[in-house]
Amino acid sequence: MGGRVRTLTMAGLGLALVLVLWAALRRPAPAPVLLHYGAVPAFSLTGMDAKPFSSSALAGKVWAASFVYTQCKNSCPMLQAQMRRLSQSLPAGDAYALVSITVDPDRDTPKALASYAQKMGLTDPRWAFLTGPKPVLKQLIQEGFHLAAEPGERQSDARKAPDILHSSKIVLVDKHGDIRGYYDGLLAESVEAVRNDAARLAAED
Repeated sequence: MGGRVRTLTMAGLGLALVLVLWAALRRPAPAPVLLHYGAVPAFSLTGMDAKPFSSSALAGKVWAASFVYTQCKNSCPMLQAQMRRLSQSLPAGDAYALVSITVDPDRDTPKALASYAQKMGLTDPRWAFLTGPKPVLKQLIQEGFHLAAEPGERQSDARKAPDILHSSKIVLVDKHGDIRGYYDGLLAESVEAVRNDAARLAAED
């Protein structure tokens, strides 16, 4: 009799352990902590409407930044396609913003940026396309966003085609101007990651 009780007890404990493990496996993994990579310094550039654009306009908003140029035939079309998907997936309202900064300011005048945005169907009014002096852009991208860039300096890429060195990362910035994430702008799955992390930041105080 005692052996039978022990057997039943062990079976019960085994079943309980299985149920605990099953529940643990079904529990969603906690979202990763969003780190702080430093604050984006205040900047003043020019929008595609030829009016000054100050980073103060982004205060209190969660925003995503990309770095492109209108004549780019390599990574930029894919990067901007992902940014467009992001703009379409973000909740409506002014809690979010998107910023695309050119790395070819000699050619990317405000008029050229406006034409590019229209041609690409990038019509979200929360989306700013910005240009500025090369030294300002270089310092902002390299020292402010901590990314590689050589604005205006064309080099040959692996296919011997002219290209300007710039990152294809999407940078996520919180309401206080702190960088909270870097995402591969050429991967489709990055859109969901940026959107989800942006929503988490928007809910923060």
